[in-house]
Amino acid sequence: MNSYHKILDKLNEFTKKYYTKQLIKGSLLFLAIGLLFMLGIMSLEYMLWLNQDWRLVLFLIFLVVELFLIYKFILVPLFFLFKIRKGISNKEASVLIGKHFPQIDDKLYNLLELAENKSASELLLASIEQRSEGLSQVSFKKAIDFKESFKYAKYVVIPVLILSFIWLSGNIVSFFNSYKRVVNYDLAFEQPAPFTFQILNERLEVLDNEPLTIQVTTAGEVKPENVFMVIDGEELLLKNRNGVYTHTFEAPVNESSFYVTANGWNSKHYTVRSFRTPSLLDFKMQLDFPKYIQRTTEVITGTGNAVIPEGTKVSWNIEGRHVEEIQMSASDTTFAFVKDQNVFEHAVKVYNDLSYELSTSNKNVQDFEKLGYQLEVVKDAYPTVEVEQVLDSIHQNQSFYTGQAADDYKVSKIRVVCYPADNNRDIQRVVLESPNNNVHQFYYTFPSGFTLEKGKNYKLYFEVVDNDGLRNGKLTKSKTFDTALFDSNQLKNKELEFQNSVLNKMDRSLEKYKEQQETLSKINDKQKEEKTLNFDDKNEIKDFLQKQERQEELMEKFSQQLKESLNKDDSSDERKKMLQERLERQELEAKKNEKLLEELNKLADKIDKEELKKKLDELGRKQSSSARNLEQILELTKRYYVTEKMAQLSKELDELSEKQEKLSEEDSAISEEEAKQQKLNEDFKELAKELNELKKDNENLKKPMSINVQDRDKEGVEEDQKKALEELNKSKEEQENSEEEKSKAAKNKASQKQKSAAQKMKEMSKSLQQSSMGGGGSSITEDAEMLRQILDNLVTFSFKQETLFETVEGSDVDISQFSKTVRDQKELRRLFEHVDDSLFALSLRRAELSEFVNEQITEVYYNIDKSLQSIAENQVFQGASYQQYVINATNALADFLANILDNMQQNMKPGQGSGQGGGDFQLPDIIKGQQGVQEKMGSSGEQGKGKSGQQGKEGEGHKGEGEKQGSGKKGQDGNEGGKNDGKEGQNGNGQQGSENGSGGESGDGEMSLSEIYEIYKEQQYIRQQLEKQLNDLINNADRNLAKKLIRQMGDFENDLLENGITRRTRSKVNTIQHELLKLKDATLKQGRKKERESNTNLNNFTNPITTKPELLKEYQNDIEILNGQALPLRQNYAKRVKVYFKND
Repeated sequence: MNSYHKILDKLNEFTKKYYTKQLIKGSLLFLAIGLLFMLGIMSLEYMLWLNQDWRLVLFLIFLVVELFLIYKFILVPLFFLFKIRKGISNKEASVLIGKHFPQIDDKLYNLLELAENKSASELLLASIEQRSEGLSQVSFKKAIDFKESFKYAKYVVIPVLILSFIWLSGNIVSFFNSYKRVVNYDLAFEQPAPFTFQILNERLEVLDNEPLTIQVTTAGEVKPENVFMVIDGEELLLKNRNGVYTHTFEAPVNESSFYVTANGWNSKHYTVRSFRTPSLLDFKMQLDFPKYIQRTTEVITGTGNAVIPEGTKVSWNIEGRHVEEIQMSASDTTFAFVKDQNVFEHAVKVYNDLSYELSTSNKNVQDFEKLGYQLEVVKDAYPTVEVEQVLDSIHQNQSFYTGQAADDYKVSKIRVVCYPADNNRDIQRVVLESPNNNVHQFYYTFPSGFTLEKGKNYKLYFEVVDNDGLRNGKLTKSKTFDTALFDSNQLKNKELEFQNSVLNKMDRSLEKYKEQQETLSKINDKQKEEKTLNFDDKNEIKDFLQKQERQEELMEKFSQQLKESLNKDDSSDERKKMLQERLERQELEAKKNEKLLEELNKLADKIDKEELKKKLDELGRKQSSSARNLEQILELTKRYYVTEKMAQLSKELDELSEKQEKLSEEDSAISEEEAKQQKLNEDFKELAKELNELKKDNENLKKPMSINVQDRDKEGVEEDQKKALEELNKSKEEQENSEEEKSKAAKNKASQKQKSAAQKMKEMSKSLQQSSMGGGGSSITEDAEMLRQILDNLVTFSFKQETLFETVEGSDVDISQFSKTVRDQKELRRLFEHVDDSLFALSLRRAELSEFVNEQITEVYYNIDKSLQSIAENQVFQGASYQQYVINATNALADFLANILDNMQQNMKPGQGSGQGGGDFQLPDIIKGQQGVQEKMGSSGEQGKGKSGQQGKEGEGHKGEGEKQGSGKKGQDGNEGGKNDGKEGQNGNGQQGSENGSGGESGDGEMSLSEIYEIYKEQQYIRQQLEKQLNDLINNADRNLAKKLIRQMGDFENDLLENGITRRTRSKVNTIQHELLKLKDATLKQGRKKERESNTNLNNFTNPITTKPELLKEYQNDIEILNGQALPLRQNYAKRVKVYFKND
């Protein structure tokens, strides 16, 4: 049966090809007949110019015929081809095949009939299979020839030839226009006329508030004379204006239809449409500002323009008439307003400048009356911070920072950040303040608030965070500052370097001081020769006085720096105390000289020569005494510097020897030990270099001291260290070569050299220590003996001077006697010069020989010279009076030197020590108790921070703090030799601050009044105990600091009772604790036993000091007061204020 199925497949292929042939034939006939019919329809419209109704009939006929042809010639064959409809059967196909193939004839037809027999016997099936095999060799598809279908293509040529003829005639466009008219049967087309009407208006639509002018023109060979408009059956003559015919409909224009006509030719009909326009009745814009800027809601009416802060929520509320839609168009977005009855609403948060248009629309008018507006957004600017570093040349471990933080709204936090210079990951942050002002002046004292390791360099910068609620605060960093926290050795070296620098400056200044002294001597000599002062003399005197004033200021400055540097030294050396006292007195003397110079400046403008002469004489005496004082102080301080430097080098050598000895005993890796040895070698070279410089400074002394360290000692240490390093290198090489025994031997040799170097360094340290303890370069016995001889010579001089005085006083006025008297007086003057020279040499070693000695010596010289001058001028009695002054000064000097000699002899007696007694000194307990007050204040501040008093002006509170901190600027430096006693600071002890600062930020929190009162009583008790210890303090600087602390404690107690626990009171207690720690070593200065020392407050001060330091009291006070106020200004004025302060 397989052969039979193949026969059936061939029959199906024949059927498909048969209907494909029919489809090709139908397509060609459709093209030929369809085109001819379309040409017929187009020809009819082309010739007749039918109206719209007849064009509709033609269009329908065209559609019906064309659809029939498509069905007949294309769709029917397709239905048969795809078997949608039943086509010819297999038997009909076999008949067609038998006609085409004579050899088949009816064999195929018989086969199909035989296959339809229902009795399926094997014989029948065998017969069908046999016949099928016989017919399978014939291809039935060959019975179909496509060429027969393509014969109908000749009919398509007929419409093509017709179209070609029309195209050649030149009427192809107009002919095909008839097709457009049939297809667009609903449009009115004008029959070609001698002219055509053209409406020049783009649109015949008009708004209800506008007129409409119809403009018509004609185009063609004929120009009509008159053109009429027919509207609602009424003809209107159009105005002819240069070939343009116009007619104007005045507003409001009603909707109507019209056409134009001329010379019997009519245009098509046109329709005029009139639309109602939308209009706005009410315009409101509500501005809801971000909460963090604390501005109330504002409503703007009548305009959509505004200047707003970033993040403002803008809500539009618009009421309109004939408005169906309002749209807002921005640069890249369009928003539709929400309509509620006649009110349109829309809201958006604005973060950037917004230029927008509002357009109104209704069903007839779109985007009518576009209104453009601008919202200018003021960005929340980054905070600004400017910080300046002020270094304290006296306190090397302290540095002060003053800064100004500003923001366009408010500064939220001010932080200080510190990290080691060699490790920027080890960061510590401390919050200084939370001012909540737009401009704030702040201060910080380094290293308060940080836990830092001494002996390292640090980087420091400040962070300011604003109150930007949109970004959770923006941060600005200040520039980075370099600072350091020195250890004790570094600190001591810095202090010694500073002392040396001041001494060098003071030495140079002293030379100029002596030059000024010579200048004054010349001026005095000149004044004696001239009777009157001319213009040049006055200018010379004024020039001298100005230079002298500058010189006195410099000397006062250097004295103060030296005194403060000495105050930092914790030693109880008697020489240091005497130097401090002399420096204080020298400051006072410089101030007196300044007053004298002021008087001389006034007298220089006057004609009173005698008064000026007296003042110049007085200045000359003071200059002579001051020069001696300064020279003595300078030499004594240099000697003190050399001894202190020796002690410091001794200490560093001792520490270095310990490190060297420790390294010799270590059993670590050779490479590591080698690196440590290299570091020790470099450290010793630095110490050796400093020792050489020390020797140079010692040699520059008037009488150098003995330094028992020789160059061979240094060379021995350097040689041992060098050999130790070489042996370590050798050991390392042997170890790399696997020579363990040789490596150990080399390392043992290195260890021996290291121990040798350590021992030699210890010996050098002891030698330096002994030299520093010797101090004066000569023993007290030698100095006492020298002073005794000076005193004997001085007494001798006094007796002789007294004898001469009695001779002059009792003599007659005889000129012959006066020459002998003058000779005797000159001889006594030479004798006194020997006393003076010896005394001056001794004063360079003994600080006890104070300025009183110089004053008396100057007084002796002055009166001797005056006595000689008076006797030479025959003024005997006046000369005798001057001699009496000489005797008085000599006796006062002798008495003073005798007392000093007694003290020196008393000190030379055995068994006289500094002692360990002195009563029960309670200063460590005071420091411990103050820390307890501070801790209570700190814990209470965390609980109640900012719960009340937020409306107070913090700027005023800070102002109060600044004034309270300034309780006695001059008193801090040492109450001016015990005379002022803090007098200068009594006017600034915080009374005004408590008034102006009462509105400061309160923070009592949960602490009750009874607890505050307990703190008050504890603070009061501490103050009373400090007052008791005041008289027991030996050092003037300690006493002045204690007086200052007592005033600060009293001020703190008053503020605590009035305002409770506030940020200001916490800052005050921090300052008190910080200052009180400076007194922690005062117990040792009084000789207290070590077992009574308090170790409670040896830790770092953990709370940051944000009060204004004394060093910056006069720093930018005007800017701080004005700029510290949070002024309620508008944005543009606030910008101008910031620019003003920035440029100032």
